Parts: sequence; C-alpha cells; structure tokens
Amino acid sequence: MLETRHHWLPVIIAVYLPLSFVITYSIAVGNKHVEPGFPYISDTGTRSPESCVFGQLLNIGAVLAGIIIYTRYRQSLYHFENSTRKYLLHLNTAAFITGLLTIFGVSLVGNFQETNILVVHLLGAFLAFGVGFVYMILQTIISCKSVSFKIPGNSLYIRRFRIALCVADFVLLVILGIAAQVAKSKGPGPGKSKQHWSSDEPGYAEHLVATISEWLVAFITVIYFATFYKEFKQFRIKPPEVIYYKEQPRTEIAVITGQKTIKIFN
Repeated sequence: MLETRHHWLPVIIAVYLPLSFVITYSIAVGNKHVEPGFPYISDTGTRSPESCVFGQLLNIGAVLAGIIIYTRYRQSLYHFENSTRKYLLHLNTAAFITGLLTIFGVSLVGNFQETNILVVHLLGAFLAFGVGFVYMILQTIISCKSVSFKIPGNSLYIRRFRIALCVADFVLLVILGIAAQVAKSKGPGPGKSKQHWSSDEPGYAEHLVATISEWLVAFITVIYFATFYKEFKQFRIKPPEVIYYKEQPRTEIAVITGQKTIKIFN
C-alpha cells in the first residue's frame, strides 16, 4: 500500500498533528489542568491523563514524519547522485540529518514533560522548532537549486510558498522567544503556574502572544511537510528486498497425488 500511496503521508501528518494537539488540549481543559484559550502546546500534555495521550500521539507523529523525511531524502538522492553538483548531495544529507534530529526532538517533547525533566523537554523543543526550521531552510534551498533538474512537482508556486513559510516561521520564532521572556519576567504572579495564567494577571498579554506564536509555528511546520504531496505523487517506492549472503538450500517435498509423485522445491 505504501508503495503507491505514500504521497498521502504529508497530507495525513498535516491533519494528524494539529488534531493531536486539539485532543490533548480538550482533555487538559476538561480536567481543569490548563486555562481555556491558548496555553503552550506542552502545557496541554503535562499532567495525567493527557500526558499519556500527548506522548503517544507525538511518538506516532514522529514516526510518520520520519517516513516522510526518509522518502524526501531518497527522492532527492535519485536526482542528485549522478550529478556533478556534489554540493546538492551534501545539502541533501544535511537536510536528512536535521530532519531526524527534528523528529527526535518531537519525541523528547512528548515523553519528557516540562514539570518532570525540564532540561530534556527544552532540548526537545529546541530540536523540534529550532532544528526543524533549519530543515525547512535546507529543503527550500534544495528546491530552488534543483530547478534545472526539472523534478516533477517542484513548481515555481511550491518554491515561493516554501520560502514564504520559512519567512513566517522565522518571524514567529523570534516573536515567540521575545514574548516568552518578557511574559516570564512579569508574571504570572506569586503562587501561580503558567498553566493557570489568567487575563487579570501581569504579563498575560505577552504570554498570549508567545503561546499563539508557538501554535502557529507548529502549524507552519506541518504545512511545510504537506508541500511534498505533489512531488511524492510522481514516483513510487520500491519495497525492501531480503537477500541472503549465501544461497539457501532448497527443500525437496514429495507430494503423492493419486498414482503420481510430484516433487516440489521449497
């Protein structure tokens, strides 16, 4: 099935991850673990039971993203491996590595809640958002530098759209970083956690700017993955083969049918 239907994976992940966030958000709000509105994505998966759901859904999302990243790597390798422009091969390898680091970060965010091991959680967030941005940049450069290869699906519209997504992602990451620090310096007030930051407390406006920026960065990232749909539609994936180092002995099986003996080699 994956051999010819893999082009749907970018679309699936663009729907799956936002839906995952909405599910954990709904559980967290229903249990009054966060305030309704725009909490940080991680805050919706901090306490049980939503933390269990959050981790599982993000792990599945990381696996789906890993398949997409590997498929993109092999697609680019197909076009670049016999080219004299070797720097494209290096870019493709660098993009593949940063992609793997990105999904590793997503897994860390899901499995290490900020209230348990904050350092690991922040590392995961940096890999997911920061290194994820680098992955988007590298893929955009590859798209623009490979125009002469006439890769099916790599249209001018797609290239411009990817550039726009990168610019938007960068701006929102800067806003997120600044707003989060300003909000932290102002509030939420003594004895209050940021999971229950309300509008009548200091720093809430900046906190809201930071959280909305984080949600938008997450959406932009999965939308970027969805741009691979048209290119993935142009080829099929060859299933892996099992090849033994030594030829295996063939087993002779005798099957008696009526008065005849038929030899079958298995």
